[in-house]
Amino acid sequence: MSTTIASWTRKVSLYLLIVTSYINPSLAQVKNVEIIEAIPERNEGKVTLRLKAYDQNNKPVRDLQKENFNLTVCPPKTEPKTRECKTLNPIDINWKIPLPEELPPAWVIVLLDFSGSMKQLDSSGEKTKLEGAIAAIRKFNQDLVDKGENTRISIVPFGKGGENCPGNKVTKKELDNFVLTGNRKVEKSLKKLESQLDNLCAATDIYEPLRQAVQFFGNSEDTRFNPRPNSNLSQPRRSIILLSDGYHSIYGNRENEPELEAQDFEKLVFMLKSYPNITVHTLGYGLTPQQLQQKYDLEEPPTIRDISVRGGKKSNNSEELTELAAEEFVDQKRLQQIAKVTNGIAEFSGNAEDISSSLTEFLEALFDEYQINYIQPINADRGSLHNVQVSLNLPDISVDSEQQPYVFPWISRSLPFLTRFIIFLFTLAVLLGGGVIPFLLWAKSIKREYQ
Repeated sequence: MSTTIASWTRKVSLYLLIVTSYINPSLAQVKNVEIIEAIPERNEGKVTLRLKAYDQNNKPVRDLQKENFNLTVCPPKTEPKTRECKTLNPIDINWKIPLPEELPPAWVIVLLDFSGSMKQLDSSGEKTKLEGAIAAIRKFNQDLVDKGENTRISIVPFGKGGENCPGNKVTKKELDNFVLTGNRKVEKSLKKLESQLDNLCAATDIYEPLRQAVQFFGNSEDTRFNPRPNSNLSQPRRSIILLSDGYHSIYGNRENEPELEAQDFEKLVFMLKSYPNITVHTLGYGLTPQQLQQKYDLEEPPTIRDISVRGGKKSNNSEELTELAAEEFVDQKRLQQIAKVTNGIAEFSGNAEDISSSLTEFLEALFDEYQINYIQPINADRGSLHNVQVSLNLPDISVDSEQQPYVFPWISRSLPFLTRFIIFLFTLAVLLGGGVIPFLLWAKSIKREYQ
């Protein structure tokens, strides 16, 4: 009878999952699940997991439920191989979607393209790109305030200067200019940037500012972004938003410009992979290559090679394209590749309204996490290594995370309060009965002898 009930229970659960996937298609779109960190707590032997689920575009998947998650905990590698990993029973885990105020601090760097092309009108024809970008950042800041008060933002303009053009170099000083969202200093900074519209003249240098920002966040000596091991502090949320309306154009129309750009990009990707916990969201502001093709009646969508004076394809009217591309071409492909390497989101927008919507996507990615708590099922000695893996069980698909290691820094979990209180009373009784009381009786007898 019990076997029949268990069989029907599994069938009903599967049926409900299938029905849910039709009602909520996002469940069927999960492509990746990531354990952000596993945090063992010192006192009760409890482990806290921070999780994210992503679709194929690295956008967070919402609406997952407790029954979608399975946890498998493996013993230390030093244990005999006969000991198997243990899959936790759902009743042994606590699952929730944390509130914004329950999440670790967030640090956001907005890299804002300050090149000369940002003076141009966007596709709406009503605002310059700089005005549209700043309006969107202003709304983004307010949305962060509405979400919670634990986010700091640094807005950093970038652009490579030249003769008679100072540009905006990105260094640690410019990056380390964080302000709590909602602070009046944010609005003051945005107004200052708006006032510089007529002075924009720089070339677009994407790779060096991004490299500086990632290495700044990745500095292991800065405990704001990288807490010390065993500090019992959660890993802060670190995000970089790269907003650009152009392409990496610092080579001065040199003959081998495409090759130089490819080499610099390869170095950038290598560096980005060295900091896997830092997310870069990219936002292209302008027309897509396909839209440029239609606008200028080109034979095919333009590429980086097309816009090089000497590297252009004659069949794509590159001589004419070279002039317009300096102002209108946005390297959508590179921006997508940068985001993909860092598990970020790549968006592309032509006007201020779409830019604002894209920043909202980045905002949601900052807050959409799941949290699971469980009691360590396998006893751990001090310093022993354990691994946990999360699996998402969805209709027609199962998605597994990478194994996440964690170390218990104590020998065993603390005893319950009642047990500790009983031990205290017993110890006190032993001290009184075996030491204090006999001493008092002995002292009293000595006193009588000398009276």
